[in-house]
Amino acid sequence: MTEPTSTFATLQRHARDAATGWSLGIFGAIAEFMRVGEEPARVRVEDVRIEIVTDRGGLRVLPDDAAIILVYEMPSRHEARRVRALAACLPMERAARAGRSAVTEIGPDAAALREEDRDAVLFDLGIGLGTVEACIRTRAPELITALRAAQGETLFDAPGLIGAVLANAPHRVFVSALGRIEVYQAIPSVDGRSPDGPHTHVLPRLLAHRRTHAANIPIPDGWVPCLSIHPPHGAAVGRA
Repeated sequence: MTEPTSTFATLQRHARDAATGWSLGIFGAIAEFMRVGEEPARVRVEDVRIEIVTDRGGLRVLPDDAAIILVYEMPSRHEARRVRALAACLPMERAARAGRSAVTEIGPDAAALREEDRDAVLFDLGIGLGTVEACIRTRAPELITALRAAQGETLFDAPGLIGAVLANAPHRVFVSALGRIEVYQAIPSVDGRSPDGPHTHVLPRLLAHRRTHAANIPIPDGWVPCLSIHPPHGAAVGRA
């Protein structure tokens, strides 16, 4: 692990590498952000925050003195897939978010990465357990109406809600205590492949386990991964 004092410096170093990928979520619901070197991007690496925004999605990372970084190897039966990754973790109580368990309107997304998105309406889907808010953001009247009608129900139980979400392709916004990932690309069809670049996965079968992370990722007891970093293969992953 890295010590708390070096955690944010490590994240800053990885943010400067366009080949580094990032993910945020829980077991069964995750947002991923990645970019390519030649892709136009607004990159801010500062002492108080990291922000990277492209036309396909965005990332914000915030410092926290209590955060530690765990370096681990992604488990796989295939040696070529055993790549190293980092998990930025917080104590459980420090990682706590709203913990909503049903669709809930939050309101205009004042914290959106892009100014033009801050008047769009943010809805928590209620699937992030207590440490992640898995949200969608939209201006589409039809989808806003459907989401408001579904408040108090789960995403999977509200009649017609998933179809309305797929039809309107809202932004996906996943938020933890250490930052957020926003995905602007359209949601692929149920039988379609995930697009290159930023995307999300929501898998009800895995969500049913109600885990903050996969059982084979060695997070210490009492800690929660709030952001994961995926350096390019062969890159140094430790201290800054």
